[in-house]
Amino acid sequence: NFREAEVKHARLAMLAAAGWPLSEVFDKKIAAALNLPAVVDSADRVPSLLNGGLGKVSIAYWIGCLALAGAIDAFGIMRSKGSDYRQPGDLGFDPLGVYPKDAEGQKWMQLAEIKNGRLAMIAIFAFAIQEAVSNVGVVNETPFFFFPLFQTLKEYANSGYIN
Repeated sequence: NFREAEVKHARLAMLAAAGWPLSEVFDKKIAAALNLPAVVDSADRVPSLLNGGLGKVSIAYWIGCLALAGAIDAFGIMRSKGSDYRQPGDLGFDPLGVYPKDAEGQKWMQLAEIKNGRLAMIAIFAFAIQEAVSNVGVVNETPFFFFPLFQTLKEYANSGYIN
C-alpha cells in the first residue's frame, strides 16, 4: 500500500527533522554527561553518509535501531490484518487522546500528518545538502531558529556581522 509507506516515511522524516538539529545542539552536552565521545564533528555536523561520520556511531546503536524499526513494522503489519484497523498508519497508539473522534476531524488530522511529513522529507534533504555544501552544521547555519535571540545577536555583533 503506497499510502502506508508514505505515512511511515512521513513519520520517520518528522522525527528526523526534529532530531537532526537537536542532536547538533545537545550531543556534546549529553556525551560529556555520560562520559562518552561526541559524535558531531568539529563543525557541529551530525554523522551522515555525506560527511563520512557514520563510522563514529556504534554498530550496537544501528542494530538497536533496526530491531526497533522491525518490531514496529511487524506490529503494524499484524495490526493491519486485524478487524479494528481503520486506515494506513493506524497503530492504535494515542496515549494523549488527540486523534479526533469525528470523521471530518480525522480526515483533517490525516491530511495534516501527510503534509507535515512531506515538508519534513524536504527539510531532511535540505539539511543533508546544506551540511555537505557549506561544511557547517544546520544549527550554526541558522542560529535564529535554535538559540536564544539575544545570544545570537550578541554573537553576530561580536563577529563583525553587525557594526
